[in-house]
Amino acid sequence: MSATTTNARTLEHAENRDQDRLCVLIADHDGLARCMMHDALSETDRISIVLGASDARQATELAGYYHPAVMILDLGLPSIEASKVIAQVRAVSAQTKIVTVSADDDDRPVLAALRAGAVGHLSKETAPGGLARQVLRIADGDVIVPQRLIKALLEIVREVPDAGWRPVRSRLTCREWEVVDLLAAHASTQGIADQLVLSVETVYSHVKSVLRKLGVHSRQEAIVAADALRRQEATTTGCLAADE
Repeated sequence: MSATTTNARTLEHAENRDQDRLCVLIADHDGLARCMMHDALSETDRISIVLGASDARQATELAGYYHPAVMILDLGLPSIEASKVIAQVRAVSAQTKIVTVSADDDDRPVLAALRAGAVGHLSKETAPGGLARQVLRIADGDVIVPQRLIKALLEIVREVPDAGWRPVRSRLTCREWEVVDLLAAHASTQGIADQLVLSVETVYSHVKSVLRKLGVHSRQEAIVAADALRRQEATTTGCLAADE
């Protein structure tokens, strides 16, 4: 079943959905997997709409328009890293809780997704009834992480300071991190220029470089993607306090 067919059947009732019921977005290139998850979630009274996306572009568009409570993201989505998809979705729908799924036991992409902002991970072997229960738990604010990842997550938490830091070796330069931090503080282009004693043209150049390096298209997307990059790079290269 195609994503278009699935969406056509579920979205026709969107205007009349109960505000207390949930919208869930499934991003998976495997049409059969999407269909199976759709059927499992549709059996749950609390879930009123189940959307399907076959690629990152469609997932981001649907997330930005419908603002689903939960997005199920397949780590095997082709052509783009899950962390980038997460950054894009969080930029257009900050309230959407993202849980990843995969068919294998490779922990590296799972940890990268958690660093990027995912709030849980599920196996594709999860039974249909179990999938629905887990998605509802995610919607209610729970974090669902496989037991095997707890130790690795604790190590990450111990290595990351609370604030005021940047990675020692990073894709972004020190000046670019300063620009990102000011963007996150809602500074205007002129405000950034004033604080860093730069020309407006130079600030625009730094912002353009940040967007290019992070693979995003807006300043809001850059803030989210930079936060994920900061944590990812800190766990692999160490970190340095910003005032050092």
